[in-house]
Amino acid sequence: MIVPYVRGYGTTQFLSSETFRNGQPSALAVDTIAFMDTVKIEKATLAGCDWGARTANIVAALWRERCKAMVSVSGYLIGSQEAGKMPLPPKAEL
Repeated sequence: MIVPYVRGYGTTQFLSSETFRNGQPSALAVDTIAFMDTVKIEKATLAGCDWGARTANIVAALWRERCKAMVSVSGYLIGSQEAGKMPLPPKAEL
């Protein structure tokens, strides 16, 4: 099992103060694919909590050929922006 730190967490650091900082979920997903490429992992079981859960979801959605399985724990999951515009029935909103 490999448990890497994502951007800005743990002991991660930027090599240059000029490096653009970006913590968008899509950027973290691209980092995951780049990491998998670097350590020569073709397909992996991805797991994450909180932001890691969203990252795992994005990788599974956009690079499904790289994902064997996924464990996603938290409320920060991929959602539909369009569906989010529609209110739930009053009882569900309550």
